Amino acid sequence: MAYTLVTFNRTRFFLTRFLVAAALLFVILQTSFFMSEKSHFEERRASILAALERSETIIQSQLSAFATDLRILSHDDRLLDFAIGNADMYQPTARDFMTFVEEKPSIAQLRIISGDGQEIIRVERKNGHLLEVPQESLQKKSSRYYFTEALKLKTGQIYFSPIDLNIENGQIETPWRPVLRLATPLPADETGKRSVLVMNINAEKLLNDVIDTQAVTASPVQLANMDGYWLRGAPEAKLWGFMFGRETRLSVENPRLWSRISRHGDGEVEQDGVYYVFRTIFKGSFAPSLAGHISPSFRNVSLVAFSKLPSPTIAGSWNIASVMLTAVLTAILAVICFSWARTAEARHLAMQDKEAAQSEMVRRERLASLGGLVAGIAHELNTPIGSAVLIGSTLSSRVAEFLETIKSGKIHRSDLQMFENDLDSGMAILLRNLERAADLIGHFKQVAIDQSSERLREFELSNCVQDVLASISPQIRGRKIVIVPKIDPGLTLVSFPGALAQVLINLITNAQIHAFDEGQSGQITIIGKAAGRDEIELVVADNGRGIPQDLKQLVFEQFFTTKLASGGNGLGLSIVRNIVESILGGTVSASNTQGGGATLTIRFPRVSPFGAADNAQEKDYVEPQKAA
Repeated sequence: MAYTLVTFNRTRFFLTRFLVAAALLFVILQTSFFMSEKSHFEERRASILAALERSETIIQSQLSAFATDLRILSHDDRLLDFAIGNADMYQPTARDFMTFVEEKPSIAQLRIISGDGQEIIRVERKNGHLLEVPQESLQKKSSRYYFTEALKLKTGQIYFSPIDLNIENGQIETPWRPVLRLATPLPADETGKRSVLVMNINAEKLLNDVIDTQAVTASPVQLANMDGYWLRGAPEAKLWGFMFGRETRLSVENPRLWSRISRHGDGEVEQDGVYYVFRTIFKGSFAPSLAGHISPSFRNVSLVAFSKLPSPTIAGSWNIASVMLTAVLTAILAVICFSWARTAEARHLAMQDKEAAQSEMVRRERLASLGGLVAGIAHELNTPIGSAVLIGSTLSSRVAEFLETIKSGKIHRSDLQMFENDLDSGMAILLRNLERAADLIGHFKQVAIDQSSERLREFELSNCVQDVLASISPQIRGRKIVIVPKIDPGLTLVSFPGALAQVLINLITNAQIHAFDEGQSGQITIIGKAAGRDEIELVVADNGRGIPQDLKQLVFEQFFTTKLASGGNGLGLSIVRNIVESILGGTVSASNTQGGGATLTIRFPRVSPFGAADNAQEKDYVEPQKAA
C-alpha cells in the first residue's frame, strides 16, 4: 500500500516551527523568570519572618534571664545591709558585684544609687575588663529617668528602660553604646529612703541578635523603637534621633506604614510596589514567677523590626541576564529549526525514495513468491495429472481389448464383469486425481488473485490460511516439517487477504530456513484467535533453534540475515513488518518460547484502517472452484 506525500516547502516548515517554538519558548521563559522571581521573593519573605521570630524568642529569653538575675541579686543579704547604710558591707557587696558581672558578659554596669540619686557602688565592664569605680568617680544620677521611674515602683518590682545611648558625665558616650537598664527599688533605710539597684545591659548584642538572624537574606532589617525612631538599618544621620533632638523617624517619613504597624503590631503590607514585613519584637511575656514583679515599663523595650522587598512583577523578572539568555536561546532555536527544516526536507525526499523502493521490493517479493508457488504447483500437478493420463491411457487400451473380444464373438459373462470392474476402478482413480489437481489450482488461483490485486475485501481467516498452506505445500513436501493450523472458526476480516497471505508465506519460509537445519524434522504451528473485540492475533511458532538474545532487535531490519551464504537476502521479515504496519495496520514482534523455538506474533484490526475509502469491498468470499 503506497503513501501519497505532499510537496515539501522548507521555508514554510522553518517559519511555522520557529514561530511556534519561539512563542512557546518566550512563554516558558517568562513563566520561569516570574516564578523564579516569585520563589526568590517567597524565600526572602519566609527567611525574614523566620528570622524575626527567632530574634523575638532570643530577646524574650534574654530579658527574662536579666529580670531573674536582677531579682535574685536584689535579695542578697549583704547587698541589702549595704543599701540601708551598713558601710561594712561595701567590700563584700563589691566582690559579689564583680563575681556576678564576670559571669554575665551582657552586663555593662551594676550599681546601687542611693535615695538622693548618688551612686554608692558601681562595677562596670570597659574594653572587656571589669573594674570597680572609685568613690570619687561615682556620679549623681538623681535626674536620670530610670532612677526616678524606679522609685515610683513598689519594692520588688522591676523597671525596664527604653533602649538608648549610654551617657557619661552628661555626654553621649562615643562610640555609641546602646544600653538597656533594669532597675528595682530596694527596701527603705531608717530615714525612709529607698535605694535603687540598676543593671545596665549592653543593648548592642540585643540589637545585633535581631540583625544577625537576618544575615542570610538580601533584604536588611530596620529597627525602630515604639516611637518610630530608627535604631538600626538606616543611615547614621537618621539613627537615635530622639537622643539628638532630631525628628528622624519612620512615623514622619512613611506615616501610612507606621499607621499600619501601630494598629496591627505584626503583619505584612504592600504599598506602592514595595512589600513590607513587620513584627513587634518583645511583647512582655514572662514566666509566672516573674509576671507579678514586672512593671508596665517592659513596653519600653519593645522594638519594631521591618524589612521591605520589591513586589514580584512580570516586568521586574526581566534583567540583563534573562534578556541575554532569551536572545541566546532564540538564536539556538532558530539554528535548530533551520537544521530541522533541512533534515525534514532530506527525510521527506528519502521517504519518497524509500516508499518507492519498498513498494518495488514488495512487488518483486510477491512476484518471486508467486513464481515459487507456480513452480511448486506445477511440480505438484505433475503427480495427479500424470496419474490421470496413465489411467486414461490404460482405460483406453482396456476398452480397445474389450471391443476386440466383442468382435470375435467369444465374449463371456465373466469378461463383461471384469471390464466393468476395471472401468469403475480406473474412472474413480482418474476423477480423484483430477479433483486434486483442480483443488490445487483453485487454492493457488485465490492466492494469486489476492497477491496481485491488493483489494480490500471480506474473508474468513481460516480460509485464507487454508489457501496459503495448500499453495505452499509442494515447497515443503520434501522436508520433515509439519505445519499445524489452529485457527478459531468465525474470524471474519475486512482487510487485504493478499497482504496477509504474503506475511504468512514469508513467516513460514523464514521458519523453514532459520529454525531447522537441512533434513531436521520440526513443527510450525499457526494460531489465529480474537484479541479483544476488534483485533486479531496471528502467531507463527516453531520448535526450532530460536532467536539469539542479541539478535531479537535486528530480525526486522532490512538486509539483516544470518543465512547470507545460504541465499538469504535479509528482506523477508522486513517486508513482513512493512506489510503489517502499513497495510494491515497492526504490529509484529518476535520472542522465544520457554520450550525452545521462535514465536512471531502479529496483532492487527479486523477492519483495516487503510484503503477503506479507496477500495471497493467484496462482501462475499468466493470459494475456490472445484472440478466437477
